[in-house]
Amino acid sequence: MRNKIKKLKGNIEFMRYFNNTSWLFFDKLFKMGVGFFVIVYLTRYLGPELFGLLSYSQSFVNLFMAFTGLGLGTILVRELMVYPEKINILMGTVFYLTLFSSLIAITMIFGLSGFIIDKDESTIIILIISFTIIFQNLNMVIDHYFQYKVLSKYMVYWSTISLFISSVIKLLLIFLETELVYFAYALVFDSIIISIGFVYMYRSQNLSILNWKFELDTAKKLLKVSYPLIMVGVFSVIYTRIDQIMIKHMMGNEAVGNYAAAIRVSEFFYFIPGIIVTSIFPKLVELNKNNRVEYFSLLEKIYRLVVWASIPVAIFMHVFSDLIIGVLYGEQYILASSVLGILSWGVVFASIGAVSVKILYIEHYEKKYLYKSIFGVLVNVTLNYFLIPSYGINGAAIATLVTMFSVIYIYDLFDTELRVFYYLKIKCFIPSRNLFSVLTLK
Repeated sequence: MRNKIKKLKGNIEFMRYFNNTSWLFFDKLFKMGVGFFVIVYLTRYLGPELFGLLSYSQSFVNLFMAFTGLGLGTILVRELMVYPEKINILMGTVFYLTLFSSLIAITMIFGLSGFIIDKDESTIIILIISFTIIFQNLNMVIDHYFQYKVLSKYMVYWSTISLFISSVIKLLLIFLETELVYFAYALVFDSIIISIGFVYMYRSQNLSILNWKFELDTAKKLLKVSYPLIMVGVFSVIYTRIDQIMIKHMMGNEAVGNYAAAIRVSEFFYFIPGIIVTSIFPKLVELNKNNRVEYFSLLEKIYRLVVWASIPVAIFMHVFSDLIIGVLYGEQYILASSVLGILSWGVVFASIGAVSVKILYIEHYEKKYLYKSIFGVLVNVTLNYFLIPSYGINGAAIATLVTMFSVIYIYDLFDTELRVFYYLKIKCFIPSRNLFSVLTLK
């Protein structure tokens, strides 16, 4: 064992990715510890009614935010690896494209607010939260630069500081017993603080956002590749957030509050596969280009690792869902326990999906990603329409789970080009002695 550890420590490439993954893991773990405490405290303070209204407002804005990213995040990483000398042009072009789309989205939200949003407090909450779109897209561009450089520790530095500031502000608002609208302002302030830190960290690399340049030819090239991903982003958010919007209009804010409370718990554990796949993504791009055999070998290892890391989490949440909800939120959220019991298994599907999505980017299957997303929306909306009236928020949870399974397994089974990857998603449930061999990056 000692010899293996020494061998790994001597592997420069392994240590590079291991350190990057460790920083990402620390970041998420810290956010779980501090951020989760604040969210639980906030959820208790607001109660199901107001928390449901806040969650609905965020989901509504997220529908538009999905469009503004233009699907350029992962493509930016891929292009930077191929054309590192064009960093200012690539970064600048992506930023100005997303800035323009952000302004369009905010304008649309303001224009639609008087027609399709209920005439209650959610209108002003949605309008306030919509301004987070601009800053979050700036953060996205800089964050993907550090993903490309495998230097996530710089993002962790400021994420930790900004989380502390954000947590103090939210706790102060709760202590002062402020109205819901001030928590919406706090969300905008969070995005601004993170942007300031990200720009500073980018500057620490002797780079400046002032050097970013927009190039029309580059924009056309990027949009030609990403245009399917624009719709992918929209449809992906629709089938992951439309349930809360439908629950709001079919059952009311309190039902949304209980459902959102369960989602907050289950989605906290999505960070494990996300960290692994995000950190190793540059390596996958490299192997796909130079050695397809090793590429498939590493994919199989990643699939197996994320699945077997998520299964114990899913079992724990399913068995102790009543206890988890009771301890975290109290009796006022008792309806959320059954939802959590159902959604707990979504952690496994989310782990598989995290790898599958990266494969679509690497293989340039952007159009397939679009078709999968449209398929997911059709399944999810249809199931929600029939299951929510009959089974309430539990029906929405079942719809979410069935949709995840359908997108990951059923669709791929009928696509000849994706079928080769489909078998990896079957084999990953077979345990292996070399479960953690992915860490060697061989």
